Amino acid sequence: MLGLKRDRRSRSRRGYDRLAPAYQTIERLAFGGQLQRGRAALLGELPKWDQLLLMGDGDGRLLERLCGLVRCAVDGEAKPPGSLRAGSITSVDQSEAMLRRQRHRVEAMDAAPHVDFIRADALEWTPPRGVYDVLVLPFFLDCFRRDELERKLPDWIAGLREGGVVYYVDFCLPEKGWQQCRAKLLLWTMHQFFRLQTGLENRRLVEVTDLFVEAGLRLSRRRVGGGGMITSELWC
Repeated sequence: MLGLKRDRRSRSRRGYDRLAPAYQTIERLAFGGQLQRGRAALLGELPKWDQLLLMGDGDGRLLERLCGLVRCAVDGEAKPPGSLRAGSITSVDQSEAMLRRQRHRVEAMDAAPHVDFIRADALEWTPPRGVYDVLVLPFFLDCFRRDELERKLPDWIAGLREGGVVYYVDFCLPEKGWQQCRAKLLLWTMHQFFRLQTGLENRRLVEVTDLFVEAGLRLSRRRVGGGGMITSELWC
C-alpha cells in the first residue's frame, strides 16, 4: 500500500509538471479571467505582513500580484538593518515546473529577494508553528479529500501567528437556478480532467467552513464572483 501511495504522489507531480506550460491557457479556455479575478478580489484588504505563506499557486500569477504589494511596501517604508524583510513570501508547490514559472515571474520584476520557494507535497509538509501573518490558499483545498483536510488543514493554519489571517479562494456552488447547473457541469468537467492528468482523487467540492471554525477562525469578509461559483474569503 505504501508503494501505491508513492506512485499516486509521483503521478500528481508529473501531471502538474506536464500541465505547467499550458496551465494558464487551459484556465482561460475553461473560465476566462474569472479565476484570476477571484484570486485578486480581496488582495487590497490583506493586512500588512512580515511573513506570508502561499500554498499551491501553480504558475505564479497570484504570487506576482503579491510581489507587487511587497514592492509598494518596500518603496514606501525603510526597514532597519537586521530586521525581517518587508513582505517576505514563502511559496510551496509540489511541481518543480510550476515553481520554475513562479521564479521566472518573480525575477522579471526584481522581487526574488522577497520570495522563498519550497518544493513539497503539501500532505507531507508542515510549516513551522506561529511564524506567518497571512496564509493564502488559492484554488488549493479543492485538490484534497475531506479526510486529508481534516488531518492537514489544522497543521497549515497552525503556521499562523496569533491574530493571523487566512485568505481562502476557491470554487463554490450557487444556491439554485441555471448558475448552479452550470457550476456543477464545469466542476465535474474540471475534476475529470485533473483526475486523468494528475490522478486527482477528489471528485467533488469539499465543505471547509466548519474546519476553519474548528481552528478558531471566523469569517470577516467574503466576495462571490464568477457567476456565483468563486468565493474569496478572509478568515481571522
